[in-house]
Amino acid sequence: MILKIKKNNNRYLKVCETIKKAVSEVLIRNDFPTASFFKIPLSVIKLEMSPDLKIAYVYVSSYEKISKEEVLDRIERSKDFIAKEVVKLIELKFSPKLIFRLDDSMDNFDKINNLLMTDKVQNDLKKISD
Repeated sequence: MILKIKKNNNRYLKVCETIKKAVSEVLIRNDFPTASFFKIPLSVIKLEMSPDLKIAYVYVSSYEKISKEEVLDRIERSKDFIAKEVVKLIELKFSPKLIFRLDDSMDNFDKINNLLMTDKVQNDLKKISD
């Protein structure tokens, strides 16, 4: 019988938080074997796990002025190193496969902000306040 873990399960949340802290610590240390990684560490915005806790989707954000493709390329080149360092930091029976993705929530915030600053929305807000 295969049991699926619900996302609000205590074990699921603990594993997510443990792996998120470990990945963040590795990225903050910034001592990667590749010659040119990042001058400023990446931030782990969120982490989602598959229901069987075998795959971890790590959403990262960079504050550098480089393209998203280059950020993902640099992470992919160091993915094995990051995974090995994370395994050293966590105490789990199985270590999940790390899949890195770029967090696009900041882009969404910018879109919403631009929409809120349009003339139509500003006029509507003035009508409501008057």
